[in-house]
Amino acid sequence: MTALAVNAENVRKHYGGVTALKGVDLKVPEGSIYGLIGPNGAGKSTMLDVLCGIVTPSGGCVDVLGMDVTRLSAAQVARRGVGRTFQRTATFGASTVEENLRMASYGAMRHAVWDRILRSPLYRADIASFVQRCEEVLEICGLASVRHEKASSLAYGTQRKLAVAIMLMNEPRIIFLDEPVAGMNNSETGEFVKLVRSIVKGRTVVIVEHDMAAISALCDEVLVMVDGRGVVNDAPERALRHPEVVSAYLGGDDEGVDDAA
Repeated sequence: MTALAVNAENVRKHYGGVTALKGVDLKVPEGSIYGLIGPNGAGKSTMLDVLCGIVTPSGGCVDVLGMDVTRLSAAQVARRGVGRTFQRTATFGASTVEENLRMASYGAMRHAVWDRILRSPLYRADIASFVQRCEEVLEICGLASVRHEKASSLAYGTQRKLAVAIMLMNEPRIIFLDEPVAGMNNSETGEFVKLVRSIVKGRTVVIVEHDMAAISALCDEVLVMVDGRGVVNDAPERALRHPEVVSAYLGGDDEGVDDAA
């Protein structure tokens, strides 16, 4: 039996009189690329925030990598192998690509200020480890040629790659991507799909996305969410033809399902 990277049961979230999640179940096998799809307001990003420890659910059980994330802070969850990108690209625009990666790695460095002043063995080991990891990540993400460019000067698709690179500096075991190809053209989307495929080995990836071409190209399974509920869990091509999905997510038009897929 395949081990689960995510095992969430009956997850509920209330904001005052608004119910964002209405008892969602989610099981994501280790090593898979899994999609959360659905119309705007379906609760996808809220579910992602719950899985990352950013939002505490009103009820239900949430296990990620063997952790009960409802009992941990978002920072604790991140330090234990969970990576996350957001809909808005979170980079330091005035800093170079390499400087962004350095800042991302500070939390993993062990040396103190005096180690840096004295250039102690611990400081030198930390810097050597950073340099090695930085080179690996730059190569994986195709950013080596722009390492000295400011993040704000990069094309949008390249900025999205940098967001992934920042996350990879801490070597996460599971990655949550929130609408990673939104706003990209076809060429940028194709490059990003290749990037996700290149980083999945030894990891689990969960993607929230509206681009059905990207979902179909990447995901082994998807959970379709509608109005805070999980409607169907299946392979993308079958899930997109489920009657409730056709009605609620794609407007009841079979042609639209084919076009979106």
